[in-house]
Amino acid sequence: MNRTPDFNRLATTVKHQEPDYLPLAELWVDPEVKAAFMNDHKTEFDCRKNGFDVKKDIEFWRSAGYDYLRLSPRYEFFQGWLKDPKTDFQTKTAEFIRSIDYSDINRAADFLPDGMKVIFAPQGGIYEHAWINIGYENFMMGLFEDPDYIRNICDSLGASLYAMCEHVVKDDHVGGIWLSDDIVYTEALIMSPEVIRKFLFPWYEKYTTLAHENGKLFFFHSDGNQEPLLDDYIAMGFDAIHPIEPKSWDVVELKRRVKGKLALLGTVDMDYPLARGTVEEIREYVKQRIREIALGGGFAIGSSNSVAKYIPVENYRAMLETVEKYGRYPIGQL
Repeated sequence: MNRTPDFNRLATTVKHQEPDYLPLAELWVDPEVKAAFMNDHKTEFDCRKNGFDVKKDIEFWRSAGYDYLRLSPRYEFFQGWLKDPKTDFQTKTAEFIRSIDYSDINRAADFLPDGMKVIFAPQGGIYEHAWINIGYENFMMGLFEDPDYIRNICDSLGASLYAMCEHVVKDDHVGGIWLSDDIVYTEALIMSPEVIRKFLFPWYEKYTTLAHENGKLFFFHSDGNQEPLLDDYIAMGFDAIHPIEPKSWDVVELKRRVKGKLALLGTVDMDYPLARGTVEEIREYVKQRIREIALGGGFAIGSSNSVAKYIPVENYRAMLETVEKYGRYPIGQL
């Protein structure tokens, strides 16, 4: 891609203004896709693993046309102490926070080209960390049988994620925070809005406030249709939501509803056409998305989840190249 990276491009669109080009947005690109795109199968492109090459990863994101790269700190996702309701949560939380490795986020500052920034993204959100660690059934039963235990888990994880964000948010080369917490199925919430508002949203609002107080953006990822929560997102001050699965939303109607209040990231169906379609089908799909929702800003385009390793690299390139060709503002006839 020929575009010079410019994080202001992304910042402009989430402020519901038109930048020079329609920005690209991905929360995750599988390392296998990065390797194929760069024709480099020796480099470690997974930021969660030891041996990760942050300089080469920056080159991937720049070459693909992004204005940022997503980086996560390294830490052990599985924390056995969360399974014990009688654990000393305060002590264990402090120990966990001290174990987190931010070295790649720090080192990225030495290699970023002018205009490019880091978007900081923990490995998951409160709910994802919680249920994966203690088990889905245990989490759901705990909401009714031992809500204090679930509260302790959520608050420990919430505080840990806050500490992560606080550690990096003042860095000039960090442009935003992107929280991923899959709290929704394709067609419905996993938990009631009341439970989500009680256990998760107080922390989400703290992350948003922290980001904005330091001049950073705040994005939120959850799959599925989050219709019952949109007003909450707006009230908490989210800048954008991701990934806008087409099978879950009427994308055009959603853009109309949140125009000027909440930007949209994603929308290109990960399954079809991105994984199973032809290059030409992808080009036409992306052009349609640009026609439908790019006008007026408030939109950055990418997959409707992530760029998984089973997506052919030529299909991924087709999406990027179509945005490069047709995504210049003002948007003309496509």
